[in-house]
Amino acid sequence: MPALARAASSALQGQQGDTTVSSKQLASITNLNDCSRLLHETIAKERAIEAELDKQLSKRNDLERNILLLNATTSEMLELVRADAEQLFNSVQATAQHADRIGSRVRLLDLQQGNVSETLGLINLILDRTHCVSGVQQAMAAGDYDTAAEHIATFLRLEARLSPAAQGVDAGQAEEQRLLLLSAKAQLEAVVSQRLEEAVAARDHAAVLRFVRLHKPLAAPEKGVSRYIDYMRLVLGAKARELYQSLDSVLDAKAPAAAAAAGKGNAAATTFIDVLSSLFREVAMAVEQDEAVIQETFGAAALLDVVVGVQAECDSQGLRMLQRFVEARRVAQLVNEAQSRKRSASPSPAAGQDTRATSKHVELLIQELVVLVQRAEEYSGFMAGRMADAVAAEVAALQQQQQHGAAAARLARRSSSLPQQPETPRAAGRESSAAVLDPAVAALQQHLGQAEARLRSGPFAVGVRELLGQYMALEELYLEDTTDMAIRIDEVVPGSLTSSVVDDVFFILKKCGSRALASRSMHCVAAILGQLNDLLANKLKAALLAKVAAGPAKLLAAAPPLPGAADAGAAAGAASPAVAAAANEYAVAINNIDMASEYISKLRQELEGHAERLFTSPSEQDRLRSVLVDMTKTAGDFRAAAHKALEAVADGLLPRLRPILDEVGTTSYQLSDADYSGGDLEGGWVVRLAGCLQLQLAWLTPLLTPACWEGLTLLLLDKLLARLEVLLGRKAFSQLGGLQLDKDVRSLVAAAGELTSRPIRDKFARLTQMAIVLSLESVEEFLDYWGDDTGHITWRLTPSEVKAVLQQRHDFSRDTIAALPL
Repeated sequence: MPALARAASSALQGQQGDTTVSSKQLASITNLNDCSRLLHETIAKERAIEAELDKQLSKRNDLERNILLLNATTSEMLELVRADAEQLFNSVQATAQHADRIGSRVRLLDLQQGNVSETLGLINLILDRTHCVSGVQQAMAAGDYDTAAEHIATFLRLEARLSPAAQGVDAGQAEEQRLLLLSAKAQLEAVVSQRLEEAVAARDHAAVLRFVRLHKPLAAPEKGVSRYIDYMRLVLGAKARELYQSLDSVLDAKAPAAAAAAGKGNAAATTFIDVLSSLFREVAMAVEQDEAVIQETFGAAALLDVVVGVQAECDSQGLRMLQRFVEARRVAQLVNEAQSRKRSASPSPAAGQDTRATSKHVELLIQELVVLVQRAEEYSGFMAGRMADAVAAEVAALQQQQQHGAAAARLARRSSSLPQQPETPRAAGRESSAAVLDPAVAALQQHLGQAEARLRSGPFAVGVRELLGQYMALEELYLEDTTDMAIRIDEVVPGSLTSSVVDDVFFILKKCGSRALASRSMHCVAAILGQLNDLLANKLKAALLAKVAAGPAKLLAAAPPLPGAADAGAAAGAASPAVAAAANEYAVAINNIDMASEYISKLRQELEGHAERLFTSPSEQDRLRSVLVDMTKTAGDFRAAAHKALEAVADGLLPRLRPILDEVGTTSYQLSDADYSGGDLEGGWVVRLAGCLQLQLAWLTPLLTPACWEGLTLLLLDKLLARLEVLLGRKAFSQLGGLQLDKDVRSLVAAAGELTSRPIRDKFARLTQMAIVLSLESVEEFLDYWGDDTGHITWRLTPSEVKAVLQQRHDFSRDTIAALPL
């Protein structure tokens, strides 16, 4: 039975894993069948374990063999590796020797192929030279000079490619061909020269261009360009002389009527402009019509030379026209007079002189000068632009050629299967030519800079700059004279709040500023704008301030009397037409100053906007801003002068409010409940002060501009509120008195708000805060309003001022106020 129990226990452990069968469980098995079943299962499990054990034991031999291999030395393995390496070395060495033999044969083959190619090239070269010789002879016999020139150019190129070694192949034949071609070249050059002279004499432009282009294949491009420039100068000179003769005839025909025309303006004002414009147009068209042909044949550098060459003729003929203009218009005499008047510090004309006729004559001359300078600048800009475009196109073509050459060289290197193979002469020449392109581009850019410098520094350009200097002197003279005249004839237009001087002066300044900008010269613009600002800051400002220097007595003399004043009748009778006219004159003077400040700001904005479109470089814009900033300062000076004049008027009006202010000084704010509820002070001094304030300002409404009237109202309010603050700061208050003050201040704010459209509540902030402090129930309650965390009041009163206001409450303890943490 114990054996049976052990068997059963083993069976249960096989069934339930590692679970131990308790003795109670074994004791519970009473059925013999269950015992038999458990015994058989145990025996089956034992057999399976034995089979698994036999399987693991069968691997013992393999494991022992592997362990023996792991314990063996590595010398045998190294011997095997060494044998394999020696075998691989022998195989590689044999392959290398075989490759060397093949490579030497390939190099020899390539060398022989190169020799064959050179021989074939030499044969082709000799055949081409022979073809050129025969072609030249046939073309010269047939009179086909273009074809003959092409054959000569081809022969010269082939001659440069023929090496000395190749010449030794058949030196006699090569020398004979050379002599034949040189003879034909000399004969063709003589024919081309003769035919070119005939075409120039006949003014046959197509023939001239044809024979000029033949100089390129004849290896004489510089001579061809030079002959073309001479021809163009000849043609342009003839046209310029025709223009000058027509101009001279017009001026001679008008000479007898010159005296009569002086007072009516220059009758031939557009003659010089038309003639110079025609000259510019002829020169520009002469360059433009053959631009593509010249650049294609001779290159962009030749086109630059052509532009500079024809510009020399323009310098000569244009300068002659400018000198005729200066002589006919008496420009030098007028400039000398202007400079002498400037040196004598007497810019105004002499007494009795017809300044309007003189100014009109000078203005017409100035306008003509500006147009001449503007046309010259436009012409120079056009010519410089054509040169820059030509150079840019040439540079782009050179760069594209360089990129293609570099790409072809890289492709040749990549396609080569033999890195040790020497580079062919053709590939080497391609890379060397690509390397030369960068210096060629630099030389072209340098040539462009030299051509532009010659274009802008020639005699005509110097004459234009002298003309520009004369324009500046005459413009300054015109500015001085017309500004003086505008100030001298100043008058008040009926129904206007300003006089004529403001509109007249700023019309003149805007016209002169726009004229200076039309010259497109920063030096001229800076000088004229500086003169404009000088006239504004000195002459106009002095003239306007002189009319308000005496003070506002003339204006205040026309003020209406206060209601109930003892001298009301006398004051009403004193408002005579003379007094009203004097008051209007003073008001117009203030309006002029204020309006001038606005006009200066607008003038600056207009001139700056126009100038920024013309001058785009940073240096020019910086210089322009440095000039215009002075105008901003001048506008500020005028604004300050207008403010000072309005402040003087406000100071004069404030004493007229003194009776009402005296009433404020006698008003008590120590109110009882009965006084506060009775409303005795309701609408007292506030209503009378508002009415008096409106009365003193209403009569100025038709005299001052809205901006000046608003400014005067705010200034008077500032002075009135400062006085009220002093008066109320001397009073003692009860809490009800503080509440009454709050009502008064609110009423005063509402009444003052009806006088002006500008926000004024901010001006009453200190009085409003005084009323808040004086209406508190206790000192400690003020802390609810004070501090950053309150967020609803921005205090204008300082802590010391707050404590001073609190001390005006007779019921507050001084010690509590002093201990208030502010």
